[in-house]
Amino acid sequence: MSQDLKSIIDDYKNDEETVYNSWFVNNDERLKAFRTIRRGVLDVIQDIKNGSFGNDFKGSSLEFVLNCITEQKQVFKGASHPFYWKPKLRIPDIYENEKNKIAFGQFLEKCINASKEEQIIKEIILLDQRKIKGLGPAVASILYFLHPTIIPPCNTAIVNGFNSLFKEKIKLGSWSEYLRMREVIVEKNNTLKSELSTDLGAFAGLLFDVGENKLLISDAHLSDDERTKIEKKINKRHNEVVSEMEEEDLHTEIQYHVLTIGNSIGYDVIAAANDRSK
Repeated sequence: MSQDLKSIIDDYKNDEETVYNSWFVNNDERLKAFRTIRRGVLDVIQDIKNGSFGNDFKGSSLEFVLNCITEQKQVFKGASHPFYWKPKLRIPDIYENEKNKIAFGQFLEKCINASKEEQIIKEIILLDQRKIKGLGPAVASILYFLHPTIIPPCNTAIVNGFNSLFKEKIKLGSWSEYLRMREVIVEKNNTLKSELSTDLGAFAGLLFDVGENKLLISDAHLSDDERTKIEKKINKRHNEVVSEMEEEDLHTEIQYHVLTIGNSIGYDVIAAANDRSK
């Protein structure tokens, strides 16, 4: 199976019109985008913190970030569409809902400051648990420009290419489905890293070209053992995050009771700086 995938990768790299050659390699504009987008995300975080973000995508710092991403049109030509404010549907619900807006800002801040894979995956799982309407794995295209060796981008063509290449049925718009797809991408990229790159944009470009029918493929589906291994890893990680979140909730509740009791009997009380927002 690995040899089948290696042959596909060889075709991908040897074709001058694929994403690999037109976008991924020898592209100064692609490299400059990482710096610009990172600065833009910091602006989004700050705008949400100081209350100047606004209640619409248009004219916001988030629009600037997505415009920078869509300029990488070889892969990201429709990346901004999921973030347009759709008043009739109330999605994505991060503009008029203040709690959701703050949660999105905190998510971006924790991700941009993260240095390890586990930290970022944890934040994705926690964001998914908030069930913010319309805020799905399209966010991964932002995260890719923050952590290109950890988070692959996600769009319709990439998901279609993944399903075609690995004979899967990943659903667009689901964070849990995205994480399952990501595990396969990371696993296969690690196996054949010398053929592509530690930057997951190269593998995502392959999936994009397959999804757009720009690259003919042979069968490279997952074995039952590979699928079982990946499912176990995903479930273990999810359960760990949920357990940790429950412990944090209990800690916050107990801390609240201690502060309340202290205040009621006349003591000056104060919460730890990193717990005050809770």
